Amino acid sequence: MIPLFRIVKPGVYATIQDQGRFGFRRFGMPVAGPMDREAFQLGQDIIGNDEIGNALEIFLGGLALEVLTDHRIVIAGADLGAMIDGETPAPLWKTFQVWKGQMISFSKPISGAITYIIPEGGYAVKETLGSSSSYPRGLIGEITKKDMILYANKLKQKRLNRGLLVGNIPRYAQDITVDLFKSPHMDLFEKSSIDTFLKATYTYRGGDRMGYFFNGPPLEFIDSGDIFSEATQFGTVQVPTNGQPIILMADAQTTGGYATIGTVSKADLPKVAQLKNGGTIRFVYRM
Repeated sequence: MIPLFRIVKPGVYATIQDQGRFGFRRFGMPVAGPMDREAFQLGQDIIGNDEIGNALEIFLGGLALEVLTDHRIVIAGADLGAMIDGETPAPLWKTFQVWKGQMISFSKPISGAITYIIPEGGYAVKETLGSSSSYPRGLIGEITKKDMILYANKLKQKRLNRGLLVGNIPRYAQDITVDLFKSPHMDLFEKSSIDTFLKATYTYRGGDRMGYFFNGPPLEFIDSGDIFSEATQFGTVQVPTNGQPIILMADAQTTGGYATIGTVSKADLPKVAQLKNGGTIRFVYRM
């Protein structure tokens, strides 16, 4: 293991994530993994890591790292104001060299909310149930803390730098429309509420890796929105008794007892993940 970064400031929230922990949902274990799988995978492809690569996933900025070893990295995802030594903007979506003694800092979200720091070869992290993804609620891995050391799996290689063409770089809007697959619970809602749901704009009011909360016209049930607990997943849209939708995210619980009104299409999950507080969302059912 090669010491790569020391956490100088832990920031809002950051964890190590790989593709996720599959095959254990029947035991109550969430998949975890990246919130924005598109940005995560593009970053892995740019740096040339294999399918078991991982990344440091950063929410909203505030993080500062001291570089402990010369290495090659890529920053992929949201623009969180990344700077080298507080003077030079760090490149996004392209590999670059970092040198021992440099500082990498992330000030605040400029475009999007989540970004990934991916070193060549990935981070050296203990695997649990075949994955290096952190799931702190389940006491697996941990969030970044001051003076924590992050280790690299290997030294940098002699490779040419590479990156995305400008036209291929994802753009992160804060007013989005997402496709939904219909829920089997549609008959629990007042028809007028479903009509309202499809016409209204909902505002993101905060959340975490487990779920994002939205405010808008409350949805009404014909009788009760309580159901027997059933399976949920990343993208499930739950409606609790207050009538305000919740989109379950990467650390979603495996079952839930709230009625659901749909599931966000996999292709649109990155758009949801990259919302900041005050961002808005509209829903459209796929036919």
